[in-house]
Amino acid sequence: MDPVDTISSVDDVTIRPTTLGFTKQMVNSTTIGILVPYQAQGYRFSVEFNTQLITTYNTLSGSSSGTPSTTPGSNGVPIHVEPRNSLLIFAEAIPTGNLANALVPSSGDIYYPPTGSLTGLENVNHQIIYFQPGVYYMGSNYAPTLSTTVQWIYLAPGAFVKGSFELQGGASWLKITGFGVLSGEQYTYMPDRTNGLNHAQTDTCDSTCVRTLQFFVSSGTSPDLDLHGITLMEPPFNSFVVYANSDSDLNQFSMSVASYHQVGAWYWQTDGLEVYANSIVEDSFFHSNDDVLKLYHSDTSLSNIVIWKSENGPVFQFGWAPRNIINITVDDVDVIHNRIWWEDLKVNTCLINQAPSATDTSSDATADTTQTIQDLTFNNVRSEGMNMCFIRIWALSNLYNLNVNNMWIESWNGMPDSSQQSVFHALYNSVGGQVIIGNEVTDGQGLGLSNYQASATIVTKAANNWQDTSVGRLNFDGNLWNNWNAF
Repeated sequence: MDPVDTISSVDDVTIRPTTLGFTKQMVNSTTIGILVPYQAQGYRFSVEFNTQLITTYNTLSGSSSGTPSTTPGSNGVPIHVEPRNSLLIFAEAIPTGNLANALVPSSGDIYYPPTGSLTGLENVNHQIIYFQPGVYYMGSNYAPTLSTTVQWIYLAPGAFVKGSFELQGGASWLKITGFGVLSGEQYTYMPDRTNGLNHAQTDTCDSTCVRTLQFFVSSGTSPDLDLHGITLMEPPFNSFVVYANSDSDLNQFSMSVASYHQVGAWYWQTDGLEVYANSIVEDSFFHSNDDVLKLYHSDTSLSNIVIWKSENGPVFQFGWAPRNIINITVDDVDVIHNRIWWEDLKVNTCLINQAPSATDTSSDATADTTQTIQDLTFNNVRSEGMNMCFIRIWALSNLYNLNVNNMWIESWNGMPDSSQQSVFHALYNSVGGQVIIGNEVTDGQGLGLSNYQASATIVTKAANNWQDTSVGRLNFDGNLWNNWNAF
């Protein structure tokens, strides 16, 4: 048996986000008490012990990206410090009254699966599938597509379901609720339905690989999804996806997400959520190894979110294709770890990202000047520890009113300045027309960085500390000088 780690004071234990300020009390050399006061929106936090901390380095060797390692080598630089083991605590308020009635089924057309091996779920024709406390498992070769009758999956506290669910369209509402766990641990990485749920034989299997939660929107329907309380762990691919026959059908899908938790995203392409039109995401936790929150749709609100970011993809993504988007607000986000480490200038990384076209990421001629992104606001985003980069934008659409207010980056990692630079490019369409970026300096209609702080320094144009070799790490195109401001 491994020896038990000991602590000598409360300072040997860190609670992230560090702004929570919870009271810690020594109980003995192996036990600490934490006072978690009640609040209706709950708390999601990581308890980390100094004895478990590991520094990861980029050895600046091998490929153009460098190589991550837990040993620095002769030229290595630190990327980030993370615990080998942490205690994640999701302290959520128990629903009562009308909220409980909406989130916990107590009557109706309910099917209660027996614990143990799950089979035949595709033949269930009840409206509600209710998983009582216990362990359920589908195995590595079973991923059910549920009947159109099924509208609600409830995972009771203490229910641990190893498997996945695909819900079909046709209903006006859908629910995935409860404080149980849905785990993709039994599947291989990228389990492909066309390959017997074995690993996909091609680089991508977007239409055929299993997601832990997958939905299909039927034409002419406008389903609303309540996603509340569950913990989704160890996704084998994208954790959550919605399909439809057309973009117009997809835009009819909306969701309300609260007290949602994603953990154990070890594989690449284990995204968080795509936030669909007219949706709300709040009071949630994401451990993700790709784009954490995809902002591809209008009229959305995200708030009070804690993120543990792994190496692949950015925290916020609104690129890969030209888009018409309006009215997105992100507020109160804590990135408690950020393991991005690439030495070369990746297009799909940083805290905020608009990646160039997925059809050709190296081309400057993939924009659409008939589409526009406007009124996209990020408020109060904090990123603790060492960080790789702030923002990279390849504008594929016209862009107005992109505002970042109160961005706080604790420190930069040890990578070269050239690896950490932020980017702002305005791309062209196929006939040479450039997208239009709002004028920020005179009209306040472009990219505004208000109270952007990095390494304890406020970054502004006036202070002349914004450059890529200065603390701001901004390397924006010179011809966009009037289209952005830092103040």
